[in-house]
Amino acid sequence: MNRPTLRSLVTNHDTANALRPALPKLTAGALCSSLSGLAMLAALWCLIQLLDDLSSSWVLSAVLFWILGATFSASASWLAHDGEAAFSARLRRKVANHLVRLPATTLAQQSDQSLRSLVSSDIEKLHHMVAHLPSEITNFVVLPITSILLLVNMVGLSALWVLLPGIFASLYYLIIVPRINARDGEARMKVMGEVISAVDDYARGIRVNRIYGRQSGALAAYDDSTQRFTSSMVMWVGKVATLAGMAVALLQAVATFAIAYLVAYDTSTTTLAATLFFSLAIVTPALRLGHGLDYVSTGRAALGRIITLLQQPTLPTGTITRQQDTPTLALNNAHIAIDGAQLLNELNYTFQPSALHAITGPSGIGKTTVLRTLAGLERLQAGQVLLAQTDITQLSELTRYQSVLLIPQGGDVLSATVAENLHLIAPEASTAQLTTALLSAQLNVDLDAQAKTLSGGERQRLSIARAFLSSASVILLDEPTSALDAEKTTRLITELERLAREQEKTIVMVTHDKTLASNAATQLKLTRPTTTEDRL
Repeated sequence: MNRPTLRSLVTNHDTANALRPALPKLTAGALCSSLSGLAMLAALWCLIQLLDDLSSSWVLSAVLFWILGATFSASASWLAHDGEAAFSARLRRKVANHLVRLPATTLAQQSDQSLRSLVSSDIEKLHHMVAHLPSEITNFVVLPITSILLLVNMVGLSALWVLLPGIFASLYYLIIVPRINARDGEARMKVMGEVISAVDDYARGIRVNRIYGRQSGALAAYDDSTQRFTSSMVMWVGKVATLAGMAVALLQAVATFAIAYLVAYDTSTTTLAATLFFSLAIVTPALRLGHGLDYVSTGRAALGRIITLLQQPTLPTGTITRQQDTPTLALNNAHIAIDGAQLLNELNYTFQPSALHAITGPSGIGKTTVLRTLAGLERLQAGQVLLAQTDITQLSELTRYQSVLLIPQGGDVLSATVAENLHLIAPEASTAQLTTALLSAQLNVDLDAQAKTLSGGERQRLSIARAFLSSASVILLDEPTSALDAEKTTRLITELERLAREQEKTIVMVTHDKTLASNAATQLKLTRPTTTEDRL
């Protein structure tokens, strides 16, 4: 992927749509920031005039310009941050909406940390680039140009010598620092990643590694990685931070004042004072350039990750909102592939309502993928998933979620009570209904118990209890009995069959249990596609 530029923010369709409503306020903020800077320069000019004319009018004028400068500065800050906040909110919603519409396999490629970054810290990293950078760029142009024009008018072209510190600072931050960071930054990030991994290994060693006598090895790895990180930081400080400190020190007021005095020492006191003070307005933006470029670099990297995410294709969706009461679920000439690898070809099968159906097959053949495809959470390479003779991609998102409930294997629960977890699927359910659903799922726990304190098998049954509360006409379960003993398995299957029969639901489960599958109303046995090589 090409590294994103600042133009990507306004040319990418999704980020541009999020940014466009904020542009008027951001533009007004940049304008107010420039006016604030010009007002402060005018106040400084009034004070310089006091050297020749000790008049209260100059003092009053300076105070007035200071007030104007402060007012414009406050307005610029409010406008920029208000516009940026609205942009961030829109972009967060766009990213979150995009994430929930990604195919399950695409979403699974994102780690928990990357998901947190995408919806939170990456957008925060754009803050400086969006809220502050326009004003800083404006000030970097407006204030120096105004100061240069004033100095040239008073002193002549020799006043241009005061540009030297700013030129050196700009060249340093624009050319030298980026090259050093590009050369050493990747190595520093790699070492930092090793430190994090070593810390994790050492932390696990406190509970786990000592069982195998490996805690000393984990400690040694942690010590080695931290030493290399320290060496890397020392190297970076020597190559970048120290040079930056020296450059900033050399470009402070002393150097600028020295040059200003050299070109204007034989002029009037007023001109000399103006040269000394206005020269600072030229070099100051350059001294702030390094800080701004750091934020730009961070913002560009975050923008690249966000744009890459938003370019990922989402699940297709339609506008149909009406369905029959007891819709038939079917696979029509379905071709299923993951990451380009073909799993199943020309899959045709119909799951009738009022029955419990089983999907079986060897490990890795794609049973869970078929289940997610039936739920509309994976894209077909070809073919259709039909619900009541309607392509599931033509249903609106809300209708699809209301019609098909997928209960994955694993028993993921929220950090809340059992009742609160169940109320997510049935907000209006009574205490009696919640208890009945739990008992049908072969789980007898207090509704006020914290779901996170349940065992793995209990969490799985808590998830299965949602099937008995949902209004969905299709229930899809992935290995619902994997954590149950034989007795609970038999009772659960009986309850699921009763649910299917009495409420005319279509229930499909993935299972490795051959006995369980043989007792289902129908059984879809998945086999690997036959290739030319197989036939030979």
